[in-house]
Amino acid sequence: MTENLITLNKKDGTSRLAEAKPLIKIQGTLTSSIQLRGEETQEPYYYAFIRLKGQNIDLPVIFKIKDDQENPTKPELKKNDGVEITGHYSNSPHNVHKSFTAYSYQLLHEKRIRKKCVGCCDTFTCSQSKNYDYCKNCEINGSRYVPRENKCPECGDGSGTIKFPNQPPRSCKTCSLKNQAILAESREQLPKFEKELEEIIQTRQRLQSHE
Repeated sequence: MTENLITLNKKDGTSRLAEAKPLIKIQGTLTSSIQLRGEETQEPYYYAFIRLKGQNIDLPVIFKIKDDQENPTKPELKKNDGVEITGHYSNSPHNVHKSFTAYSYQLLHEKRIRKKCVGCCDTFTCSQSKNYDYCKNCEINGSRYVPRENKCPECGDGSGTIKFPNQPPRSCKTCSLKNQAILAESREQLPKFEKELEEIIQTRQRLQSHE
C-alpha cells in the first residue's frame, strides 16, 4: 500500500499534495553509520547506505526527518541495524545512481508498547527500548521523560523555563518560588554573616596590635 506525501501550506495552514509522490516502505540493513552532509548549505541532511533484502548493492538513503523547529534530526540508528524506512525513490539529474529519500523509520523486530502519557493522559505508542513518559505533544524542554534527578518536577531540568512544542516558552513557577525562598533565606542569614565577619576583623586587629 502506498501513501501520498502531504506538505503544509504555511500561509493558510492548509495541506496539499506535494507532487503526488507515493510513499513506500522498504526493509534492509544499514551498511554504514549515519553521517551529516551539506553542512555548508541551507538544507543539511543525514545520509547512510542500506542493503535491501535479497540484493547485493547498497542503496543511498537521504533522511529528511525534522524536529518542530524544522531542524534536521539525526536518526538513532547504527551500522548493521535492521530497519524499515518510509519514503520514495529519487532520481537526481546530477547523479546517475538511484537513491531513497526517507521521512520516517522503524527498527525491525523492535517491540512496540502502549503507554499512558503522564501529561495529557492520552495513550500513545513507542518502542519498548525508549519507554517514554510523555507523548510527543507533551514533551517538556525537548524531553519525553519524567526527570529522574529531581531537578524540578515542573520544568524538569531546573532551567526555570518551560518549553512545550509549538508554544512560546514560559517561566517555571516552581523554580521561581524556590529561588525566592533561597533569596529570603539568604537575607535572613545576612546579619549573622555580617556579625561573624566583624568578629573575625576585630580578632585579626587584636592579633596585629600584639605583634
